[in-house]
Amino acid sequence: MASIQNSQRTAILADPVTAFSKAFPDAKEKPVAELTGLQQQYAEIKKQHKEILDQRKKLSRQIGDAKRNGQPVDGLVQAVQEKSTKIDCLKTQLSSLSERILDYFETEKTTEDSAGETLDLAAERAYTEPSTPASQISVKQLSEDKNNDWNRYLDSNPAASIYHRSEWKTLIKDVFGHHGYYFYAHNNGKITGVLPLIRLKSGLFGDFMVSMPYFNYGGAIADSPSIEQALMQSANRLAEKLGITHIEYRDDVEREGLPVRSEKVNMILTLADNSDTLWDTFPSKLRSQIRRAQREDVRLKTGNKDCLDDFYTVFSRNMRDLGTPVYGKAFFMEILQCFTAQSKIVIVYLKGKPVAAAFLLGHKHTLEIPWASTINDVNHLSINMLLYWEVLKFAINNQYRYFDFGRSSKDSGTFRFKRQWGARPKQLYWHYWLPNNAKLPELNPNNPKYMLAISLWKKLPVSITRFIGPSIVKNLP
Repeated sequence: MASIQNSQRTAILADPVTAFSKAFPDAKEKPVAELTGLQQQYAEIKKQHKEILDQRKKLSRQIGDAKRNGQPVDGLVQAVQEKSTKIDCLKTQLSSLSERILDYFETEKTTEDSAGETLDLAAERAYTEPSTPASQISVKQLSEDKNNDWNRYLDSNPAASIYHRSEWKTLIKDVFGHHGYYFYAHNNGKITGVLPLIRLKSGLFGDFMVSMPYFNYGGAIADSPSIEQALMQSANRLAEKLGITHIEYRDDVEREGLPVRSEKVNMILTLADNSDTLWDTFPSKLRSQIRRAQREDVRLKTGNKDCLDDFYTVFSRNMRDLGTPVYGKAFFMEILQCFTAQSKIVIVYLKGKPVAAAFLLGHKHTLEIPWASTINDVNHLSINMLLYWEVLKFAINNQYRYFDFGRSSKDSGTFRFKRQWGARPKQLYWHYWLPNNAKLPELNPNNPKYMLAISLWKKLPVSITRFIGPSIVKNLP
C-alpha cells in the first residue's frame, strides 16, 4: 500500500493490535476487537504456511535421495505438487488478510477526520408547510380502498422510501403472519401524511411495533412536522392500549422528546454519469481487487425470479456462517412478484457454481442492496469486489443517481468496506416510544444474551438452518 512503507508493513504484521493501539490510542473498542480476530487468523495461516513449506522441503530431499538410489519418485513428485498448490492458496489468504489488517492503519485516521462528513439526503424532506393546525389533522387507519391514495401520496413526497408503500402490509402478513397498522392523516379527504407500522409478537422476543421491520427506512412522513407528530401520537396511544413493550421508528430525521439511537448510518454513493468515470475514482487497491476476481473463471447473470434459487443457495449458506437465522425463500419470491419492476438479482458464478449474490431494490433515484452474500471459500479471490462493481455498473446503466450500500455502525469493518467505494454516511435516528420510562430494547447480535445462540447456529448444517431459520427471523426486526 502506497502510504505504508515496507518496513512499516513488517512491523505492523508482526503484532497488528499493539501497533494499532500505539498509532491510534483513542480508537474505539470495536475496531481493536475486529483487528484482534484478523491477527489470530493471520497467525494461524502463517503457521500452516510454514509447516507445509517444511513438509515440501522434506519431500524434495526425499526425491533427491530416491533418485540417487534409483527408486521411483512419481508419488513423491505428486505430493510436492499438492503441497505447492496448498502453499499458493495459503499465500493468497495471507496476502488478503495482510491487506485487510493494513487497511485499519490507512482508514482509521480518514474515518476519524471525516466522521462529521454526513450526507444530508434528509434535506429531501421538503415540508409543504412549517406547521399544520390540529383542527386540520385527522388520523385514520388504512383500509383497502385507500391503498391507491396512500401510494399516490408517496409518489409526491420526496422523503418516501419503497418500504412506506402499502403493498408491504399484505406481503408481510402473508409471509410472516404479522399484523400491520397503517396510519394516515388527511384534511378534507386528501392524504397529508402516512406512518406504516408492523406488530411483531412472539414468546421469545416480545411484543412490539416497528416502522419498518427488516429494512433501514420507515417512520412518519408528512406535509409538516406537526402532522408527523400527530401520526406518531396516534400510534403511541394504540401501543399503550395494546400493552406492547415499545415502538421503534426508523427515521432519517431527528425528533425531539423521544429516546433515540444514532450509532447507525446508511452509506450512500453518489453515482457518476458512466462507469469509466466511477472507476477512475477508486483507489488503486480496489481496482486491483476487482481485476483479481476478473481473472478467474467467472460468469455473471442479472435476472429476477430465474435467479432466486442461486441467490438463496449463496445467501442461506452465508447467513449460517454469520450465525444469523435466514429468511425463507418465500419472502424473496413475494418481493420479486410484488415489486417486479423495482427488483433485480445479480449472481456471480465461479466455475459454473454460484458463489456471490446480490438482491437489489430500486426506488426513484436510488438503487439499494438490502442483501448481498459471498461464500467464504472464495473470499481470497475478491469475488465480493467484483459483485459490487457489477452492481454499481448496473445502477449507472439504469440511470440511478445514488447507490445505497445499507446501514453500518460508524466504526465498523463494514463501514470501511463501503467507504472505500466512495460512499458517504447518511445519519439514521431510530426513535422509541417506551411505556413508563422502560429501557431501550437490545434486539441485536451484540447483546450477550444471544452470543451463545449465534455460536451454536454457525455449527448447524445449512439445510437445518433453512428449515428452522424463517420461524425465528420473522420475529427479529
